[in-house]
Amino acid sequence: MMGWVRPVINRSDRILLAIMLVVFLWMGFQAYQHFSLIDTISAGDPSPGVAPKPYHPNPAAPLRIETQTWEAAPPQSEGKEWVYDVFTPPVIYYNPVTLQFTVSPPEFEPPVELTEDSFDLELLEVRPQPFRLQLVGYVGREGDHLATFESVSTGESLVGRPGKRFDTVGVTLRTFELRKESIPIGGGSAPVFDTVAVAVVYDEETGENWVLTDRTKAMLPGPEAVFRISGNPIIEYLLKEGAEIANGRQTYIIDALILSPSQATITLSDPDLPEPITRTVYPVPRYFDPGKSRSATPRR
Repeated sequence: MMGWVRPVINRSDRILLAIMLVVFLWMGFQAYQHFSLIDTISAGDPSPGVAPKPYHPNPAAPLRIETQTWEAAPPQSEGKEWVYDVFTPPVIYYNPVTLQFTVSPPEFEPPVELTEDSFDLELLEVRPQPFRLQLVGYVGREGDHLATFESVSTGESLVGRPGKRFDTVGVTLRTFELRKESIPIGGGSAPVFDTVAVAVVYDEETGENWVLTDRTKAMLPGPEAVFRISGNPIIEYLLKEGAEIANGRQTYIIDALILSPSQATITLSDPDLPEPITRTVYPVPRYFDPGKSRSATPRR
């Protein structure tokens, strides 16, 4: 029985091999045709039946531009000068004398009659005036100490040995030493000794020497004061005696400052006043107070 099975299998293999050979020949023929078409296109032969058409652009239609004149802007309720045009709003000015906004410059407005109620400078505080450089301590080892200072205006720390010039404050360190000083206790007890840093500095502004210690704060002989304009409670001014502050056309001169009781004597000058006004003012609360300072004495 096995004798006729083997010839059948061999015959099937021959049929399958013949089919594969036919498929291979057909694919080769198709590839040959495609390569022939590619060679024809590469040679520049145009495809049969394709003829380019001439280009005829369509004429553009003319644009119609319409113009229209806008109506003049009407004046606002504030007056005929308050006109908001399309792209040009009015230029607004602030008059510090009348404390109002206008569309005309203050110098072209009619003069306003002023009284003592125009005094708008308020006193907030009178306090001692510290020297601009303070000794805060020292660093280093025994026999080689460096003095440490603080700039009052900036809070900057400065370090140096004798001969050092601090450019930012205009002060030169002359000498520096550590001293043993007794601290009285009272009650008959023995005194306690403590180390105190002492520096002698030269003030280039006054040409004087100052003795500074890390125990106490060095103060100038005259006080300083904090002011504000009543219409602008956010900005504060730190001034000394003889200083001036301008508020528009007004000028305030700080004539005198007194620590106790705290007060300031101020003179107001204004071109629209018949004569300057001198007033003694006292501290007001630091929050905004629209009221005026209390007492006034016109200059005669």
